[in-house]
Amino acid sequence: MWPFSRKPRSEKSAPSARVPEPSALRPMSRQARQPPISIQWGKPANTEPEGAEPARFSPITLSLLQLPAEGRVPVVGESYYQQALRFVTRGATSGNTFDDHIPVTAALVPEPYNPWDKTAVRIDVVLGQQSVKVGYLSRELARLYHAELIKILHSGRMGTCPGRITGGGRKYYGIYLHLSDPRSLRIANGSEHPAIAQEQDGVAILHGERTCAVTQGGKHQDVLQRYAPADRQGRQSVTASLHFCVIGSGKYRGKQAIEVRLRGRRIGQLTYATTLRYRGIVQEIIDRGSTATCQASIRNTDKGIQVELLMPSDPDHKPSFN
Repeated sequence: MWPFSRKPRSEKSAPSARVPEPSALRPMSRQARQPPISIQWGKPANTEPEGAEPARFSPITLSLLQLPAEGRVPVVGESYYQQALRFVTRGATSGNTFDDHIPVTAALVPEPYNPWDKTAVRIDVVLGQQSVKVGYLSRELARLYHAELIKILHSGRMGTCPGRITGGGRKYYGIYLHLSDPRSLRIANGSEHPAIAQEQDGVAILHGERTCAVTQGGKHQDVLQRYAPADRQGRQSVTASLHFCVIGSGKYRGKQAIEVRLRGRRIGQLTYATTLRYRGIVQEIIDRGSTATCQASIRNTDKGIQVELLMPSDPDHKPSFN
């Protein structure tokens, strides 16, 4: 027999009185357990940062000079000039490909009186007879371009180049320039010759970008012996001077050739074809009373002591202003 008896069904225990729970002890509902949600809205896309400037226009009082435009140069600080870029594009949105970028004409304005950087270069977009500021060249690039842009400015002109605007819509506007490297600008401005690396005290040193063989060196082994390395694996670097001589025999007899000398003594000459390539620059240097020189490499071979010159790759290529 089961040891515990059940109460008869007819007998019902009286309900116990329920003591109300203090409110602090009442279990919270699932919704009440969750901490309150704090919604913080970020800045919408294309919102200008603190310190952003309104569009600043400047009248164009100088003639415009298009600079060599064979490279691609970034512009910095565009986020502070979104109003100006929005004005230039009339709020249009650029696509993602090069052809979809919005073409403009950019002006490069040197700022020698800029309190933050004396070599700063401001970038404006040209709009008819005025321009609007849209950014700057980076500090490093500005130092390379600034001096030549100042020269252009002092000549009564302002340098310009093609530019393209990117972004728009939910993205910041940006801009980049089609501008050649600083050396091309110096060459176009007449500050530097494309073939001359350095010129000082009546001596011009040519750029050494490609090798050219010196012919007839076999006739001048006695001179070359003084400069040749003892080891056939080695090379001796020297500075050679360039002059002109007359070809004494062969197909081009009577024609001019470039003569190569070491410390005033002949060691050979360049072929007629190579002479045609470099005759112009050598003659130009001689005409202004200087001596044309280049680096030369001497090596000892089974065929005797041979010489190679290091010469400019393209002496006649001169970037120009359009």
